[in-house]
Amino acid sequence: MIISDYHIHSNFSGDSVEDLKKICDKAINLGIQEIAITDHMDLDVIGISNSLDFRLNLEEYVPTILKLKDLYKKDLDIKLGMEFGIQRHLGIKGDEIIKKFPFDFIISSVHSVDKLLLDQKEFWEGKTREEAHDKYFLEILKSIESFNQFSIQGHLDFITRYGGIDKKGFIDYIRYQDIIDEILKKLISKGKGIEINTSGIRYNENRFYPCDDIVKRYFKLGGEIITIGSDSHKASDIGKDFKKTYDFLESIGVKYISSFDLLDVSFKKIK
Repeated sequence: MIISDYHIHSNFSGDSVEDLKKICDKAINLGIQEIAITDHMDLDVIGISNSLDFRLNLEEYVPTILKLKDLYKKDLDIKLGMEFGIQRHLGIKGDEIIKKFPFDFIISSVHSVDKLLLDQKEFWEGKTREEAHDKYFLEILKSIESFNQFSIQGHLDFITRYGGIDKKGFIDYIRYQDIIDEILKKLISKGKGIEINTSGIRYNENRFYPCDDIVKRYFKLGGEIITIGSDSHKASDIGKDFKKTYDFLESIGVKYISSFDLLDVSFKKIK
């Protein structure tokens, strides 16, 4: 049984065309108890022509999800969520936006550094892989320090997806252990969590985001809040590879995953 999928995109996101009813029906067919619709809000990104597509229309989005929540309430617990593309200078802006609406759940994700998306060649130009990764992890730390109205840090080390053939696909965990520890300790001190994002398996990295070592370290440092998300942009990917995730968590002694309601956390037993 899949308890919940807390990272799902619909046609409100610039990179998805999936219908919300199809998403809900798929979740019900899979026997999922809860889903969080977490469409993209990315602000202040330069160098891409379609940046406006990632400015979520909250005046339309929020009433639509709330209506859906009521429509499906007998069969599925739908959470009003958002994936906020945080940069260190956007923390106050993010807090202001989120406070205006009855969000259940917010993913804080670093998609951009210095206003450049990580999949843009301009971000990587003139940098070694290590220099790019240095900037990425520092941006995560500084963004956590500036931002308060979020629930979990999204796909913490997914930068390995980008950088071209010579730079993608590798994180030197030992090199970044100190700043990763700072990130995890800061999240814990602020009462925030991390997600296990299963999309890394679909993107042929054959792992979760973040890597197993980071998840283990989070719990060793005293972290308790964790969600599991498919990061699906089409209904067919909802709940993908969740059994692997549950098995992994059980293998490291984790018995609970987190649930959110109006940004308040509670816990549900995995088995």
